[in-house]
Amino acid sequence: MVYHMTMFNKLHPVGPSNPKFRGYLTANKWTICLGAGVSRGIAPTWLDLARQLINESFGAGFDGLTFADMVSESGWSLDAWIQIAANEFTLRGKSLDEFNELLEAKLYSNIRDKARGLGLEKYLTRVLNFPKSAPKNRILEVWDFIDTTFPDCSLLGLVRFLVDAAKVERGPQAVLTFNGDTFLETLIDLYLRREHYLGPGPHGHPTYYFVAMSHPGGTEGRKIPIFHCHGSIAPKYDMRHRPRDARDRLIFQEHEYLAAASTNALWAETVFLFYAQSTKIAFVGMSMSDSNIRRWMSALEREKKKSVYILDKGKRINPEHIWITTKPNDPIKQRISLVSQVHLGVRPAWIERWSELPAGLRNLAAVGEVV
Repeated sequence: MVYHMTMFNKLHPVGPSNPKFRGYLTANKWTICLGAGVSRGIAPTWLDLARQLINESFGAGFDGLTFADMVSESGWSLDAWIQIAANEFTLRGKSLDEFNELLEAKLYSNIRDKARGLGLEKYLTRVLNFPKSAPKNRILEVWDFIDTTFPDCSLLGLVRFLVDAAKVERGPQAVLTFNGDTFLETLIDLYLRREHYLGPGPHGHPTYYFVAMSHPGGTEGRKIPIFHCHGSIAPKYDMRHRPRDARDRLIFQEHEYLAAASTNALWAETVFLFYAQSTKIAFVGMSMSDSNIRRWMSALEREKKKSVYILDKGKRINPEHIWITTKPNDPIKQRISLVSQVHLGVRPAWIERWSELPAGLRNLAAVGEVV
């Protein structure tokens, strides 16, 4: 009993804003793994995306609360609801290619709606497709529009952090994203170009630190790869040009999840396992409910426990991977959060509110001065 109480007392969360944890991530190699939560506001949540697809496919008008109740009562996962929408869509005589176009339209509908009437909707989508080649004035205008329209979106603070971390060589080994949208890499390039143009001349192109990867293949030099583990879908800007994305590798529908779970040595799996085994992972914007991630992390933790037991006599208590999430108010819920991912080799890193995310990441990566 004493032994178990000792373990109980030694298991503790990481404090992203606590100076004690400054440099926690960069003491060794680290990786950041992103979910839909980081794009909340600029892109729909998974729940809202599923609702919009259901409404479109069935000609329904479910509001957010009604649909949330339907999901809760059914017990079906959101990928199952997206599958239901796709089933109805195709049974009405439409193709899966057309369903992917509907998916693309919903992913980018909010930013397009916000741009309407401001004079930039005519070139917004083209800039989002080609942030490295768009004219300087368009780059500045689109970034300022996004920055002022979505000031509370965690993605903007994350972009600034990743760029600053890369500049001082404290960036992640890789970014693993399970989001289908291409906002992250687009905003990184827009931000780099904006900061370059606002600095001293001459103005050519800035140093690009990141490169998006959606298929097997080598990265570009020493650039930090952004792996789209579930494929990607970029916004279409006209009918003549095919978007530069990986919509052929999308994992949104239930049958795609099931196929991924039953396929050995899947590209996304091998990429994820490599970084989960060789680096610390910071999970951000994720509910940690993804069945594939849980399966992969569980397998790795079983192997790690064997090694720890042999090499370190089983003394490891606190997992090294972290799940950045908000701190529950209730002490029992705090304890539940603390122990919920231990079998996956993950412990929580609590922040009080999502606005603290950029500062917390800067502390964990030791980027910038101590605040």
